[in-house]
Amino acid sequence: MAAARHNRAVPASDPVTSRPPLPAAVIAGTVALIESAGPLEDQYELLRAHSTQPTRSAQFMERAWLLGERLGLPEDLSRWRYAVQLVVAALAVLVALSALGMSRAVVGEARSINAIAALVTLLGLHFLTLGLWMLSVLWPAAMSGLSLGRLALWLGARMPGQHSPHSLTVVRASNRLLQEHRLLPWAFGVISHTIWALAFVLILAVLAFGFSFHAYQLSWETTILSSGFFQRFVQVAGWLPSLIGFPVPDPAAVQSAGAVGLSALSGADVQRDWAWWLMGCVFTYGLLPRVCFALLSYLRWRAGVARMGQPDSGDPYVRGIFLRLDALDPPLVTDEERRSTRVASSPASGGPANPGTLAVIGFELPPEMPWPLQSLPVGIEGTPVLELRLAGANAERQNAIQALGQIRPWTLLLVCHGASSPDRGTARFLRETSHLVEKSCILLVEADLDKPVSTSAPGIRRWSDWLKAERLDAIELVNLQEVGQENA
Repeated sequence: MAAARHNRAVPASDPVTSRPPLPAAVIAGTVALIESAGPLEDQYELLRAHSTQPTRSAQFMERAWLLGERLGLPEDLSRWRYAVQLVVAALAVLVALSALGMSRAVVGEARSINAIAALVTLLGLHFLTLGLWMLSVLWPAAMSGLSLGRLALWLGARMPGQHSPHSLTVVRASNRLLQEHRLLPWAFGVISHTIWALAFVLILAVLAFGFSFHAYQLSWETTILSSGFFQRFVQVAGWLPSLIGFPVPDPAAVQSAGAVGLSALSGADVQRDWAWWLMGCVFTYGLLPRVCFALLSYLRWRAGVARMGQPDSGDPYVRGIFLRLDALDPPLVTDEERRSTRVASSPASGGPANPGTLAVIGFELPPEMPWPLQSLPVGIEGTPVLELRLAGANAERQNAIQALGQIRPWTLLLVCHGASSPDRGTARFLRETSHLVEKSCILLVEADLDKPVSTSAPGIRRWSDWLKAERLDAIELVNLQEVGQENA
């Protein structure tokens, strides 16, 4: 029975929402962190998710996304991702400048190059950072902080404009999500390896240009090492590049380069082999590993992201939300006549809103205020099909929501006391009814229903600011004499 309930059909009027798995998972994780300090008011979001999504997992994610939209979390995530992109671009520029500096140090004004020292200079830091990244793959918890990717995320979270109430919570949730799915090394790998690959492309371009249009003498020098060491080093280092076509100086050429030193130039053919050997080593041990690891990281990243979007049903927080969603399921009814009666009472079963119809609801008005309205605000038109006055009891609100779901008026006019302060109950009622009508408006009144609240009164400003803070900007404040401005 539980499986059947969890995979119920979705109403045709509201299809399943499909979102990219990574942003959805980050928003869900952020909402979970926020609710660790206390549950959020989510009656509207819970009902909306339950009525529009087919499975418990999809309902859980939809509830989190709706709460995130209310809190502005998608905007926080977009700003952070944009900041990280700027930081990555800046790091790429810095690494490119460093690569150009190293290249110019190798093929600068001096016409003599110590080939072995140049190779160590060009590949030394690369091998160190590559080794640290490999360790982060084997031991993510211990080594994940040592990469250009981690630096980019850290700087992105601290850029100007990243200080909204939940911006750092979004960053924390992102890191925790990536750690749980073991994706941090791959995420950082995509960034780091791509930047390093760009650096090696520039290094090879500078080396190729320098060796093409200038004459250099490549040699080796030593005080304590033997010539045999350099002969073996050149042969071993050149073996892998030779498999893809790069020449390797023979032992005699290596011996000659060390013996000639700075006194004279070796033959042009020998120097050409030395130049290709140096560029072959940079290409094979520098550029190729970075390109391959960048591609591997990207593929592992994409595969890991594709697995996101399914909450852990063993998590107590997730189980709690599932239980609340279970409570919204109608009982299993085998009698077809009773089943049709049950479905007909659902708020979502009334079909699309009916043009030209109007519902007027007095919401928590003082008892002494008369009802109903004697006239409608200017700009509010339609045939009143529902007029209710709610004192605030939960049963009254649910009955009103059921009535709106059955009638589906085009416009909802909520009449509120202008001197009162809006509360969470008002926000919840507006959210629960917003998907049942095409347009929602609020009319603020004084003790006399026919006396409008002045558009300059503090109540107007208070309610306007409240609508904006609750992200209910689409709801208009209207006046009996003239239509108020939308709260933009």
